[in-house]
Amino acid sequence: MEEKEEMAKVFVVGHRNPDTDSICSAISYANLKNTSDDGKKYVACRAGRVNEETKYVLDYFGIQEPELVEDVRTQVRDIDFRRTPGVQRNISLKTAWRIMKDERVVTVPVVNRKRLEGVLTVSDITDSFMEAYDSEILSTAHTRYCNIVDTLEGTLLIGDEKAYYTKGKVLVAAANPDLMESYISKHDLVILGNRYESQLCAIEMEADCIVVCEGAPVSLTIRKLAQERGCTVISTPFDTFTAARFINQSMPISYFMKRDHLITFEEDEFIDDIRDTMASVRHRDFPIINSQGQYLGTISRRNLLGARKAGNSCRS
Repeated sequence: MEEKEEMAKVFVVGHRNPDTDSICSAISYANLKNTSDDGKKYVACRAGRVNEETKYVLDYFGIQEPELVEDVRTQVRDIDFRRTPGVQRNISLKTAWRIMKDERVVTVPVVNRKRLEGVLTVSDITDSFMEAYDSEILSTAHTRYCNIVDTLEGTLLIGDEKAYYTKGKVLVAAANPDLMESYISKHDLVILGNRYESQLCAIEMEADCIVVCEGAPVSLTIRKLAQERGCTVISTPFDTFTAARFINQSMPISYFMKRDHLITFEEDEFIDDIRDTMASVRHRDFPIINSQGQYLGTISRRNLLGARKAGNSCRS
């Protein structure tokens, strides 16, 4: 079920040190405007202390004192910031990239139970490809098998998709089985083709996972042996070159996201107070949180250009 969009509030405020006329005018005008159907909620407010005469009038007619508004400067909550959805830390780089393209953003906040854990940027993703020389980065990043299956558009034939690949290196089995025995180690992830001998050798060398390319069939004998040895078997329609290129995109974003020294703004901060901070750093987007520390969305310099100058208030 879709959540209903919160109705925009407009504060109706009189002058400072309000007298009875100022308070009553704000109340009357707010009530009048609330009879209109413009999609906004008008709230009577006051800009100062209620004097004894006004208090007597309000008490006599049983009307509550208007809310005190001490500052009508534009706050973060008043502008149309981007409601970019937060993502979980264990999604793959490929999934994060897809979200960025769909949302047309360069930053995605990483959240856990609505609380901000970190941020991932496009530059973080591009930097990840510079780690391609490290053949053990997939296990170092503690990559889930379901991420590997999704990234390679494959099928899990043997194993637990919720399990993690945590030890070993990634290699392509391009040699004959006799030579494979000299470079395959325990816990490795081996990308190979449809050769029965190569698949058998990788399992016997105690590989943790084999990725069979080009949708090649995997015999019942290989499946049974893999099940007995605890070796995960994944089938992918990609060739070995493509699979080797794409497999690093299955790593979780938690390995690359920024966690420390995050620049965030609270929704009740004033726009005038955050401009200098936004201008002093090169970030494109900044996370917004509420007073409970829950993530709400992101704000950019472009959002500030359309910020309403006290457009959420009416003075009577």
